[in-house]
Amino acid sequence: MIRVKQLIAQRGSFTLGPIDIDLGNSSYLTILGPSGAGKTLFLETCMGLLSPQKGQVWLDGQEVTQIAPEHRLISYLPQDLALFPHLSVRDNILFGAKRRQLDRTQVEKRLNELLELLELREVIDRKDVSTLSGGEKQRVALARALLPEPRLLFLDEPFSALDATIKRQLQVKLREVNQQLGVTVLHVTHDQEEAFMLGEKIAVMIHGKFRQVGDRDDIYYRPATLDVARFLRNQNIFDLTVEAVLPDGTLQLGNRINLTGPGYAGAERGHRLAAGIRSEEVMVIRPNKPIGPELQDNLFQATVEDILVFGGTHTLCVKLSGSNITVDVELPNCAMRDLGYDIGDDLQICLRKRSLWTIPMSCEPSTKENVHADL
Repeated sequence: MIRVKQLIAQRGSFTLGPIDIDLGNSSYLTILGPSGAGKTLFLETCMGLLSPQKGQVWLDGQEVTQIAPEHRLISYLPQDLALFPHLSVRDNILFGAKRRQLDRTQVEKRLNELLELLELREVIDRKDVSTLSGGEKQRVALARALLPEPRLLFLDEPFSALDATIKRQLQVKLREVNQQLGVTVLHVTHDQEEAFMLGEKIAVMIHGKFRQVGDRDDIYYRPATLDVARFLRNQNIFDLTVEAVLPDGTLQLGNRINLTGPGYAGAERGHRLAAGIRSEEVMVIRPNKPIGPELQDNLFQATVEDILVFGGTHTLCVKLSGSNITVDVELPNCAMRDLGYDIGDDLQICLRKRSLWTIPMSCEPSTKENVHADL
């Protein structure tokens, strides 16, 4: 559907790329990264709003690098929605179809389908778009983008200005649109929950480059670099050394603490690496209960030093006995109520082997590194 080859673009002193990506029909790719990473610049270059310094953009096997956006059969939903205040709801939705002079019968059929899918029938006859709620405006802008039946839909932070409840409703609706209409989507966001909820594949962009591209579990549980791990809020990261490579490929790690963790290709004794585990994957061992075989390794005594409350979860900041190492342990509220921990309490935790990730320090990205993705 869309193929990007060695794309390099510049805006001021910022350089994007080089980037390679190959996205198939009906795919949904979320491009996730912090502010200033180059996400919008990448979208604008792919759409043809900005000419690249180098590289090519292909759509359906045709190179379109130098073709104007209006001739690419794509649609764009910008962050500010760009609804026309002087046009009615109906005319806003029909704007792109009229500009392209599409068949009127087909347009009416498509319009009726979108009114049902996006639940807009009650507002279609509104003369003033300023009377719409924030969620209604988002759905009108989405209907306008989808009406011409684009080959590719570009979304740039489409829900960033909405409150949490409306945002979740529209995220569910957008996933339904992708599944029912089969439109290919490139969706830029800095919202991690949104990226993981919607994206079949996720590309993490940092400093103008794709640092990791993969499915949800790969990105979430197996970060490829430390900057990806830190951006995805991996709080528990340890600087360790390989003490031994076991026959089954797992590693004995030491230096600051001793861990048994997953191996990687080429691991050898003496290699320095980063090992990490997400706070929600740290297991609290309940007293007087048998410990299952998967929790036999990486057991530590610890003391609760602080407790942070985040709505539906609590994070225990615990200090491992006999060291200055602190570990964050995330517990859902129901578990916290059952366990009843307070600051100063002692407990036992497990950094379970299957939940650990390891990254050789040699895999930290250079300024030239990029990830090629065939999705």
